[in-house]
Amino acid sequence: MSKVIFLADFFKEDLLGGAEINDATLVDFFQQEGLLLEKVNCAEVTPEFLLKNRDKYFVISNFILLKTICKSVLYQYCKYSIYEHDYKFLKCRNPIDFPNFIAPSSQLTNLNFYKGAHRVVCLSKMQKKIYEKNIHLKNLENIGTSMFSEKLIQSILALSKNKKMKKYAVINSSNPIKRTQDAESFCRKNGYEYDLISHQDNNKFLEILSTYENLVFMTGHPEPTPRLAIECKLLGVKFLAPKKLIGIASEDWFNTKGEEFVVGLRQVQENAKKFFLRLIDEV
Repeated sequence: MSKVIFLADFFKEDLLGGAEINDATLVDFFQQEGLLLEKVNCAEVTPEFLLKNRDKYFVISNFILLKTICKSVLYQYCKYSIYEHDYKFLKCRNPIDFPNFIAPSSQLTNLNFYKGAHRVVCLSKMQKKIYEKNIHLKNLENIGTSMFSEKLIQSILALSKNKKMKKYAVINSSNPIKRTQDAESFCRKNGYEYDLISHQDNNKFLEILSTYENLVFMTGHPEPTPRLAIECKLLGVKFLAPKKLIGIASEDWFNTKGEEFVVGLRQVQENAKKFFLRLIDEV
């Protein structure tokens, strides 16, 4: 089985976002399996590095900082899969303003890079369907989840026992995709008492969130599989969001409750790990 080189714009130690936490779980899994050779920030990748390692298997997460020449070298000479967190086949990375999420051809980009991938790995049926409608690739796969370690699942389940306030939480973020002001407006319109919550440490954030009965989440793009939706269900926090924009809602296992949900989450994690092992073993 080939050794893995993991490429991403940022890693968990650089930026604590959902994609980076997701990637960290997969990187840790590759390391535990003895498969990880190294992880490299996309901005530091060179054509020479890629050619020197053309016998390795590249798993590529967010790649906005990957040079065009490096994408070309990967496409022509290397074995790689794209672990997709959003919609980088679009120049704007967001299909929300296009009817039925189908963009005009003038908005498409990175098509050869996607076409040349061994697999393009999506996180939900909804995300995969958006890709299919726009770029019609046959190398698309869906793992139906964000990646969670068993340690994190156990930690969140422990937090679920915390006493909850009969209030609503809203994520305090300057990122326009998070639509904090819209979530606040929704609460005010419906007479909901709410607090703005945030924390740079994800574990501390989950601890804060665990003390609320509800979370109002207004997204500015079709979320492939927001970790927050899974975290809320584990915490016993009601997740109020526009369902048509929440990719994980398209997964059968997600639409369960209680112990059945936890069992489903653990099973889909195991399935995803086995999928990645098969992926690397195929080439």
